Amino acid sequence: MRVCFYGTDEEITRLCERPILAVLGTRHAQPVLAFELLNIHVTTDPYQTTFRLSADLSEVERGERD
Repeated sequence: MRVCFYGTDEEITRLCERPILAVLGTRHAQPVLAFELLNIHVTTDPYQTTFRLSADLSEVERGERD
């Protein structure tokens, strides 16, 4: 799955520093899902105030995150 995050330099740097993201699931799904960011690409807007991080998400298997 391909995702995009928009934010300041500091916010995007924090995302890049953490290779695994935890996502809260819905009531009927698993309570927490873990994803690894792959193929990260960061771009800036013309005024360099907002950054865009695009990456592929790969679900981490339960045994890998314990």
